Amino acid sequence: MTLLRAIEAHFERAILAIILFALVAILAAQVGFRYLVGSPLVWSEELARYLLVWCTFIGVSLAVREGRNISVDLLPVMCGARWLRAFAVLALVGSAVFFALMVWYSVPLTQRIAKIGQASPGLGLQMWLVYAAVPVGLGMAFLRALQALWLMSRGAPVPGTTPGAPATVIQEDV
Repeated sequence: MTLLRAIEAHFERAILAIILFALVAILAAQVGFRYLVGSPLVWSEELARYLLVWCTFIGVSLAVREGRNISVDLLPVMCGARWLRAFAVLALVGSAVFFALMVWYSVPLTQRIAKIGQASPGLGLQMWLVYAAVPVGLGMAFLRALQALWLMSRGAPVPGTTPGAPATVIQEDV
């Protein structure tokens, strides 16, 4: 059971670490080949771009898990810490709906790209593998939003805040 919890807690981080390590290695090799050998790698920039796309969409899932997704906090600041949980639930529900819609509409697009058989110019990589970053990453973000809602319904603190303390931008009314 602890292995499953460790995987659940660090899944996105591990994938992102692998992608970022590959990105650094590929771009370092590109610089080395360009300036030391005098012959740049033709495929490295394209692969780096595609890895960055995957990194972005998996990063959305990690941001949702840790409560670090971008949000406007005007109303929680104006209403005070008592309303923090209600606004967090509203934000998570809205995010989950957005993620579900994005997955719903990106899966058929990815399938169409796969049927066409479009390949990237430099690598010859099937483009559906790049387009699959949207349904995979946002599908994971959808699951993380549902997970956060479920945990909050069981009494867990609002994601992104420390247990027992309001968020840093929220101040009690004096």
